[in-house]
Amino acid sequence: MTIIERLQQYKDLEPHKIALVVDDEQYTYGELYDAILSSDINTISRTVELTLGKEAVKNKVLLIQNQSFIEQLVQWLSSLYKGDIPMVCHNEMDTDYIDELASVIKSDGVPLSADFGVLTSGTTGRPKPLWRSEKSWSEFFDIQNNIFHIKKDTKIFLHGSFSFTGVSNMVIAVLWSGGTVVTTSSMRPNRWIQLIEKYHVDHIYALPTKLRLLVRHCKSKLESINFIIGGSQVLDRQLMEQLEVICPNMEFILYYGASELNYITYFTGKEWLHREGTVGRPFPSVQIAEQNGIIYVTTKYHIEGIPDTYTVNDCGYIDSDGYLMFNGRQGDVINKGGYKISIPEMELYLQSLQGVSEVAVVTITDDIRGEDFVAYMVLEDTAELSKIIELIHHERPSVEWPKAILEIPMLPLTECSKVDKRKLKEWYNKE
Repeated sequence: MTIIERLQQYKDLEPHKIALVVDDEQYTYGELYDAILSSDINTISRTVELTLGKEAVKNKVLLIQNQSFIEQLVQWLSSLYKGDIPMVCHNEMDTDYIDELASVIKSDGVPLSADFGVLTSGTTGRPKPLWRSEKSWSEFFDIQNNIFHIKKDTKIFLHGSFSFTGVSNMVIAVLWSGGTVVTTSSMRPNRWIQLIEKYHVDHIYALPTKLRLLVRHCKSKLESINFIIGGSQVLDRQLMEQLEVICPNMEFILYYGASELNYITYFTGKEWLHREGTVGRPFPSVQIAEQNGIIYVTTKYHIEGIPDTYTVNDCGYIDSDGYLMFNGRQGDVINKGGYKISIPEMELYLQSLQGVSEVAVVTITDDIRGEDFVAYMVLEDTAELSKIIELIHHERPSVEWPKAILEIPMLPLTECSKVDKRKLKEWYNKE
C-alpha cells in the first residue's frame, strides 16, 4: 500500500478525525486528502525537467520552497499522488543556492527508482540531495512505529521544517498509523507547552537541543506525556533527569540513524543510564558490524544508489551484550598541535558541568597549533562563567582548555534542529 492509498483509507473510514494541528488550525483526514488532490503544485514550486529516457515514469523534480508547514506537507503528498518527485527545500536556502541545486539535479540526474528527494542537514557544508523510493520509508513504518509506541490514538508534538528528514519521516509515519500530529511555527517553548497541554499530547519527538529549551521554560508537569522520542545527539544525564521531573509518566526512547540509512539502533533512557555512550541495539531487520573502528550498517531501507551494507563513517564498537557504543563521526576530532581531542567527548564533558545548560564546541584555525577550539555556552541563571572556567582548568590538562569560552543566551539552530556551528564560527571570526 502506498502512502496516498493509506491516507485515502483513513479519509473513507474516519474522515472527521484530526490528522494535523498547526497553531490551533485543525485539519481532518478528509480535509487533508482533499487538499492533496486539489493542490496545484506546479504553479508554486520550482520545476526541474529531467531527461530520463522512454522507460522513465517520472520526468520532473519539484523543489518545494513554501515555508508553511501545512503547505510543505500538502505539496509533498500532492507530488507523490501526481507521480512527480518532490523535494522540500530548507527554509534558510537562498535563491542562488536553489538555482545551484536545480542545476546539480539537472546535470547529475535522478535514479529511476526515486520517488522523492531529501536534503542533508548541511551542518558542515551545503545541503546535498539524496533520493529515496517510497518503499524505503513505508515498509519500515510499522517497524519503527512499534518501537516508538505510535498507534492510531497517538498525539505527537514536534517542531521544525518538513524539509528535515527526521521531521518528515515522523510526520508521515504518524499519519500512516492514523494518529495526530501537533506542531507550530513558533520558536517559543512556552507556545509548545500550551499546545501540548491543550491537545493532551502523549508523544514528543525532538532532538536534545530542543528538549533543553523545553526544560528551561517548563514550569509545570506535563502529565499527559507517555513517550519522548529523541536523537542521541549530545545526550547527558542532567537532561534526562530534568525531563523525568517535568514528564513524570514518560519513557525515553532514543535512536541513532542517518539520512542515508533511516533508523539504525534504539534504546531506552534506562538503558543509556547503565551504558553511557551507547546508541542502543539494532532495529528489527537492521544489522550492524564494526570493522577497524568504523560502523557498517546492513539494511534495505536506504537511499537509492548505495549498497545494502554501507557506512557513513561513524566510529564505534559493539559491546559484549550487543549494544553499539558510539565514538563520533570519523574526522570529528580537533588536532591541536598533534594532540587529538574528540569533539563529542569534549561537548559531553562541558555539558555535564554544574550550571551549563547548553554547549557547542567549534573548531577554529590556530596559527601555532594548526587547530584549536572555542566553546559557546548557555548558562543557568545562577551560574558564573568564571567559576566554570576555573573548574575546567582544574579538571582538564591545559592542552584541552578551550581557546575561549563565550556565554550566549541561546544556541542558534538550523532548520533541522541541530546547532548551527557554521553560524557560531562566523560569529567568532567577526570578533
